[in-house]
Amino acid sequence: MQWSITGTLFEPDGKAASGQVEIQTFELARAQWRRVARARLDAKGNFAINLNLGDGPQLPAVRLCETVKARATPRVLAEGALVRIEPGKRVHLAFGDIERLGDQAVARRERSAPFSETDDYLLAGTPRAVAQLTVNLAAMRINPQVLTRAQPASTQLKTQAALSKQLEAQSVELNQKVLLINTLEREKQSHANELKQAQLKISTLEKQLKNKPAATGNEQIELATQQIRLNLNEQILRQATEFELKETDLQRTLNLRNLEIAQASERIKDLTRASREAAEEAARAREESEELKTQLDTQVDADQLYGNIARQLQQAQTQLSKDGVPYRLGRVSLNLKTLVTGNSLTLPTLSDLKNKGSAGLFTDVSLEYLPDGEESADDAPSGITVPDFSDLTETLARRLARDLGLELEAAYQSVGDSGQAVGQAVRQLPAKGSEVAAGERVLVVFTQP
Repeated sequence: MQWSITGTLFEPDGKAASGQVEIQTFELARAQWRRVARARLDAKGNFAINLNLGDGPQLPAVRLCETVKARATPRVLAEGALVRIEPGKRVHLAFGDIERLGDQAVARRERSAPFSETDDYLLAGTPRAVAQLTVNLAAMRINPQVLTRAQPASTQLKTQAALSKQLEAQSVELNQKVLLINTLEREKQSHANELKQAQLKISTLEKQLKNKPAATGNEQIELATQQIRLNLNEQILRQATEFELKETDLQRTLNLRNLEIAQASERIKDLTRASREAAEEAARAREESEELKTQLDTQVDADQLYGNIARQLQQAQTQLSKDGVPYRLGRVSLNLKTLVTGNSLTLPTLSDLKNKGSAGLFTDVSLEYLPDGEESADDAPSGITVPDFSDLTETLARRLARDLGLELEAAYQSVGDSGQAVGQAVRQLPAKGSEVAAGERVLVVFTQP
């Protein structure tokens, strides 16, 4: 009898496959599978084979395989197909759309008697409709590594690790469900083949009944045939119902798992976004800290600071005048910690404050600001000339300042091993000969061991 075998083969990425396929039948005499035909795939992955497999009361077992080298493990693309028989003419076998599994082929082996290693093979294909149910499981696996510029918090890491572990377990479960669907598809195809073979037997019996004269035995055969039909129909309905229920339950489970995976993915995205924002905030805080540290470590001249304060006060008074505010700025006093180095005054840095050996002093700097056109009574010249305190002891210097109506503020500087005299004035501010108001403070620096 002539056989017509067709099918279409696709790669895992959905593109049409290329190369060759072969048809194998099981030979009872040798108890092994034997290649009976080979075909090359066209540009769309289709193949069509026509061959003569002889006549017989039963259809032989047929499978579609990839072409492999001799003694290599067979790679089976499909183990069953749709069968349509034209009595006395042709058998049509359609494998439909098959998707290659590639490296994901499933090993089929059995070591219990009477099976052996020679019976092993690889299931290298699956019906394309079943393959599409996997919903690209590899794409649903989420990398627990979070791409942020800084390490996220430990709580977020633990949460992401737990979610990733849960996703991995769900992916394994989904793979198992898909394999179970493949098994159910193969069982369904096997039952369909059995049904075709039973229908072929019934057709053969009906032909025999038509060709033989009516007899009592023929009535019994006809009754037996009807009983076989009833049993087959009942079995087919029961198996179809069970398969549909299992497939529906599996599809529902797959949908629930896909929903859980999607929710977990959104949760991981939220954690990733929060980690990134926290890292950016930490980076900004570090930059601000470094900038503040740099500013604190930068030495500022006291005269420059006084000038800046005076300009800002002037700008504030100008703004008050523009706004029509009936007030003015009066006396503004600042107490600044000042470092005396040589003949200059600077604001100390952090390193200066930490250095206990630095020669420094504390002084109050009083600044007064009044609007233009007005003069404070304290600004009226007093005619007091600052004397020269050089080489005077602190006692003599205080007496001289008190006699002149000035207030002396003492500071001290260590001379170390320089050989300079101890207890004498070496520096003063304002300088000698300056005009100051009565009661003005005069800073005098005295040497000490």
